[in-house]
Amino acid sequence: MGSGRMIFKYWFKSRNKFLYSAGYQILSTIFALFTPIFIGRMVGGLDQNNSIPSTSIDLLINFIFILIFAFFSFLTNRAGRIQGAVVASAAAYHLRADISNAIYRQSFSYFDKTETGQLVARATSDVEETQGIFGMGFNLGLQGTIQLVGVMVASIFLNFQLALIFVTIIPISLIASFLLTKKMKPIYFETRESFGELTNTIRENIIGAQVVRMFSNQDKERQKFYNNNKRFYNASVRTAKLNSLYMPMNYVIIGFTMIFTLFLGGNLVIQGEMQLGTLVTFQGYIGIMMFPLVMWGQIMMMYIQANAALTRIREVIESTPDVKDTPGAISIESMKGDVKFENVTFGYTSEHRVLKNITFEIPAGKKLAIIGTTGSGKSTIINLLPRFYEINEGMIQIDDINIKNYLLKDLRKNIGIVSQETFLFNRSIAKNIAFGAENATQEEIESAAKTANLHDFIMSLPEKYDSIVGERGTRLSGGQKQRLSIARALIVKPKILIFDDSTSSVDVETEFKIQNALEKIMKGTTTLIITQRISTIRNANLILVLDKGRVVGLGTHEQLIELNVLYKQIYETLFQKQKSGTIIKTETVKGGI
Repeated sequence: MGSGRMIFKYWFKSRNKFLYSAGYQILSTIFALFTPIFIGRMVGGLDQNNSIPSTSIDLLINFIFILIFAFFSFLTNRAGRIQGAVVASAAAYHLRADISNAIYRQSFSYFDKTETGQLVARATSDVEETQGIFGMGFNLGLQGTIQLVGVMVASIFLNFQLALIFVTIIPISLIASFLLTKKMKPIYFETRESFGELTNTIRENIIGAQVVRMFSNQDKERQKFYNNNKRFYNASVRTAKLNSLYMPMNYVIIGFTMIFTLFLGGNLVIQGEMQLGTLVTFQGYIGIMMFPLVMWGQIMMMYIQANAALTRIREVIESTPDVKDTPGAISIESMKGDVKFENVTFGYTSEHRVLKNITFEIPAGKKLAIIGTTGSGKSTIINLLPRFYEINEGMIQIDDINIKNYLLKDLRKNIGIVSQETFLFNRSIAKNIAFGAENATQEEIESAAKTANLHDFIMSLPEKYDSIVGERGTRLSGGQKQRLSIARALIVKPKILIFDDSTSSVDVETEFKIQNALEKIMKGTTTLIITQRISTIRNANLILVLDKGRVVGLGTHEQLIELNVLYKQIYETLFQKQKSGTIIKTETVKGGI
């Protein structure tokens, strides 16, 4: 869909108001076109050489008509502008809603290759850049078009010779404006792109403020911001310089038209071939014509400006997710939790495969520990089970049904995930826990918190479960955030639980309490755990050993320690580290919440 069609699509989101606005603008323009006629009649009547000189009554009648037409032109123009403003606001509203919906439906792979700052810029400042064409652009464009057509038609009836001036000047002005806006098109694209980069730089420096200061890289990041800011500044200045040509260019054209018309028309009046009133009417039409010619240049600029923004917005709206419901996907009434990977191959890019021919099976209600060397694909496996990414080859089944045949929302509702990197919303503790189960009762929220060994800490806070956690959970320690994440996963009562090294930030004693509490819940729940804790590994029903994206071992601890060399090496390394205390982490307690 091109930008032009896109503009009309969002105009017609408020179809009735759009048509009302158009109708009012047509009426306003018609009323305005009558005004020069009556002005010409007033002036023409003062000419003593006129065969029928005007009386005072004639002057008064013409004056009253001018006032009436001016009054109705004002009323209809105002009504049209109000309706146009509503149409523009509605267009921006629907545009933002469509961008938001497009972002929500995207797969994880989309965010892997798209900068967050660019998305923020497209959903905010780019939408604002379209307001000109959606609001004033429509009003001025319609009004200007009707005025130009009306002026040309009326001038032809008044005097064909002078009308030729209008017929010649109007296309020259529009062509000059078109050529100027065409030159501005790439500069506007540069402006929007550079602003997106600027937004992304600001976002990175806010989120990564701690890392920047930790490595004393303020000067480097400040220079990066300066470069992006300078790029945006240069593009904005170039735009302003070209834009500054519009008004002077059109004023010169209008001024020349007025003088040339006065010269030719004056000669016609002197020769008696035209009435003075007709010449005055022509001059009035030149005054009317000045508005649409100037505005059409501005409208072309608005369109180029909106086109640059809409092109970027369209890239988001028209992006199709890699992972989506397949035709005929079924809902999940109940799930046992049998999990099976059959020759699964996957890569985040087409050039590199992270997983190669992965095959294993977990019976419902059993616990699988996943271990392996760094970069062996442990986290990738647990990202594939909820279909965050689409596999390249093979098949993943739950309860002997390909996960592609399940509705995505049902599949993910039955899978609870506790990731290593915990993201919390700037809301209360209760709302963060109940994020996936908005209808959860206070009793259910507290039960999940108790299981995650977080309840006592929450009750020690002044506002207890109503305490705000801060942006990204900044008012909680790492261990507290992980325990809250565990509670959030448990409250949805999933049939499959996934833990991605989710107790790495808690001390051994707290982990022991969490594990004991989880034992009751994990009975009847299929559990996949990526962990470095020896106790967790040994207590698993099955252990999956990965190396370089391949399965190199699958069995119980006893079986693998005896038969699998890599597992034995990993286990002994973890055992020595745990024995020496290098991986035991004590939880940092933060105050202030």
